[in-house]
Amino acid sequence: MTVNLLAVPKSLSRCLVAVALVLGACQSAGGTAATVNGVNISVSEVQMMRLDADADATVIDKARFATDLTDAIINVAILEAAKTEFGIDPSAEEVAAKITELESQIQEAQGMSAVEFFAQQGLPPERLDVIARQQVIKEALDQEFLDEIVPASDADAELLLTADGIGRTTACVSHILVPTEEEASAALDRINAGQAFADVAREIGTDATAASGGELGCQSLGLYVPEFASAAYGAELNEVVGPVETQFGFHLLTVTSREEPSLADVRADIDLQRVNEQVTAWILESIQTAEITVESQYGTWVLDPTPQVQAPAG
Repeated sequence: MTVNLLAVPKSLSRCLVAVALVLGACQSAGGTAATVNGVNISVSEVQMMRLDADADATVIDKARFATDLTDAIINVAILEAAKTEFGIDPSAEEVAAKITELESQIQEAQGMSAVEFFAQQGLPPERLDVIARQQVIKEALDQEFLDEIVPASDADAELLLTADGIGRTTACVSHILVPTEEEASAALDRINAGQAFADVAREIGTDATAASGGELGCQSLGLYVPEFASAAYGAELNEVVGPVETQFGFHLLTVTSREEPSLADVRADIDLQRVNEQVTAWILESIQTAEITVESQYGTWVLDPTPQVQAPAG
């Protein structure tokens, strides 16, 4: 099982927490739904995990409530364990700084404000505070476990680069996508005769990049389908390569820059992965050893196959 409740992906898709709980509330408005290591989780706190929720409403969707209650239970178990075992208790200043950082990331990645993005996801804006607190805790846990891993060596890094050199290479690529190999070959002839790659892309390209001259931007080659990534990895810079067939059609492509990570960067990635494995194991153990009770009308707490609240039947 992979438990990643303290990691925040770019999508920020699903936050594993009840807002009131992260602030350390122990009051149980609306009745108690569950208890974690002596901390009460109220029905209203769980209800308010969603933007469209009514804290005073009767629980009707038992399956959805069980899912949200699971999130709340797991979060409280981790918060309590981090504070008890390591003294990790984020300050208001640390959380505020992380909120500012996350707001910038959301604006850049989603092209909208954090409030707009959370509303789109059906989440209350207060969830940003929750996610920020989770990130501060995750970073503190990383530091705690950093001394427990075996640091990666150059040999480890070289082995990983041999196995995944393409996926770890960043390149700036432009392409022309057409339906047939004949069209791609004809386009290549035009470019070899002196027409600009971007002009041909604008004229005949069939995907959304045509309007910008076929520019795909600069990103990891691991984000592309294998055939395209392999061609971009082996291409001479500023030379046109193709036709390259993929599931989308036939491509001509040109690479203007390409950068492989240094051994130091790869070692750092390996170390981070090893730390994440340690943190994940600690998280799972903290959940499994926590004293958790769930009121029977809201479900049953189980550990197998994964820690969760099973919704009551009916």
